[in-house]
Amino acid sequence: MKIKHTIGFILSLLITFTIGCQHIQNQMKSDPDDTTVSVSVDDVGPDMEPSIGKVFIGNAGDRFGTDAFALNTATIDGDILKVNLSYSGGCETHQFTLVASDSFLESFPVQLPVYIAHNANGDPCEAYPTEDYNFELTPIKTMYQEAYQQEAGTIILRLKDAPNTELVYEFTM
Repeated sequence: MKIKHTIGFILSLLITFTIGCQHIQNQMKSDPDDTTVSVSVDDVGPDMEPSIGKVFIGNAGDRFGTDAFALNTATIDGDILKVNLSYSGGCETHQFTLVASDSFLESFPVQLPVYIAHNANGDPCEAYPTEDYNFELTPIKTMYQEAYQQEAGTIILRLKDAPNTELVYEFTM
């Protein structure tokens, strides 16, 4: 009788485990929208296209999340801030937002404090994806052009936790 109970218990555990794994696998296949990315462990690789993150100018508080991540690299290419970052997760859609101050620090060239906010959406998974994200800097350029009445300019982006010290954003007409 004990053997039948043990076999029944093992079978019920196996069925529960299989259903749970299928549920997690289905979550990992959700479709991303235009500002977020959903990544499964199988999707992470060198051929992955960079994801597009949102840009917000102003005081965001905790509005866009405060979840941890590692900022590995940051560079500017034209009007694009390119970052490589890593985070814990893999089952839920993660959102990254570039938050910029709404006022420049007066210096030559001007400086702008910015940071990346991360919303993991409660992702319980423990994979550690590394991804490339691109942030369109045109809203920051427009803010500069309106503030200084100049088409061309240079802004030093002071990106919180950036591994390099200066991110120089230069633009012309």
